[in-house]
Amino acid sequence: MLNNQTMDRSLNKSIKPLALLLSVVVLSVYTTAGKTAQDTAEPQTGKTIILAIDGGGIKGVIPATFIQHIESSLRKPSYQLFDVIGGTSTGGIISAALTTSKKTTDRPYTAEEIVDIYSHDGGEIFLAQGCKVELCATYYADNGRGGGVEPYLQKMYGPEVSLVSSREKMQSLPGNRVKHMFTTSYIVNNSQKKVAKPVRGENFGPYLFNWFDAVNSPANDNYYVWEAARGTSAAPTYFPIANVGGKTPPRSAAANKWVVDGGTMSNNPAAWGVTEALRTGIASRLEDIIVISLGTGIYKGGAGVGINSNAITDIVPVGGNWSTTPWMVEKLDDLEGADHNRGVLIGIVLDAVQTVTNSQLTALKQAGLKYYRLEPELTYTQSHMDNIHPRNIQSLIATANAYIEGEGAEAFKAILNELQ
Repeated sequence: MLNNQTMDRSLNKSIKPLALLLSVVVLSVYTTAGKTAQDTAEPQTGKTIILAIDGGGIKGVIPATFIQHIESSLRKPSYQLFDVIGGTSTGGIISAALTTSKKTTDRPYTAEEIVDIYSHDGGEIFLAQGCKVELCATYYADNGRGGGVEPYLQKMYGPEVSLVSSREKMQSLPGNRVKHMFTTSYIVNNSQKKVAKPVRGENFGPYLFNWFDAVNSPANDNYYVWEAARGTSAAPTYFPIANVGGKTPPRSAAANKWVVDGGTMSNNPAAWGVTEALRTGIASRLEDIIVISLGTGIYKGGAGVGINSNAITDIVPVGGNWSTTPWMVEKLDDLEGADHNRGVLIGIVLDAVQTVTNSQLTALKQAGLKYYRLEPELTYTQSHMDNIHPRNIQSLIATANAYIEGEGAEAFKAILNELQ
């Protein structure tokens, strides 16, 4: 039960960051950064195969496990299988890893290596802050002593490996197929100051870190790869807003931006994969596109909220007659009666932007698009994006394995056939 004091504490912890998230989602519009393919070569003939990977924190081990099975089954690395690789949040981290050569091997990460990262390095990425101020993010960006998600990503991709240099290296690899990589984000500011007349695409709005714009507009868009990974995974309330570019070390000389997690507007980036293939000239017709969309699992109870089961006398009104506080507090029941981990609003929004994309692309199959989706169902405990306990990570891997042998077996087999 929630008393007034508890509600006040929950409100103080939740309302400001969640209000930011709500404003981000409401303002989200369908735009892309940069140019179109007018100055590129003619689109290739044949099929364009897109790999799109959802956001979900530590649950990224699920799509990484799917990709591991794809690579082992076909005995090829991902960069020899896909034309476009893109992701949101943890999916963006995976996408960058699959398309950025490691200094030690001169090849990108394999899916097996990425699974190993999730299995062993969660504590380095989710490094809890000991905040001296109220309402700070749960985890460090950089603790000033080499710890936090930013130093980790710099080590993972290289501190000064840019999107352009990453692309050039990939083009030189024998058998490479990847022509484009992107990660999603949302701009919330570009100067850290008040803006008299905000401009969409500069001061706010969807933004894709991507190879095409980095090549065609390097002064503005050639970010470091680690910035593309950091920006796409700057989940509100979990991590600080990401400051990228601006030429202040360790950041790149690209345009200064403050961005949040791409999951605030496209947790499932598959639609972006389609539009990026068309925008860049890699594909010219919907019927020539194959999308392989990998989810991080869904806990269906978290996609909704209890109504009268949340009604507490004199605190939460009955019948969903709610103002700000009930929507923002962390402890309201979900559909199954469990506590919403980060507040009911953030849970519903992130699930909504994920399932809407799936519904839209499923409908586009009637227009010739080939679309495959892998996403297992999760338990409440598994659904927390920062549950880095080894037992939970192993359960996520086991769930992914069981899914492609059971409910998802037919779709997985079809995916392998497309990639042959």
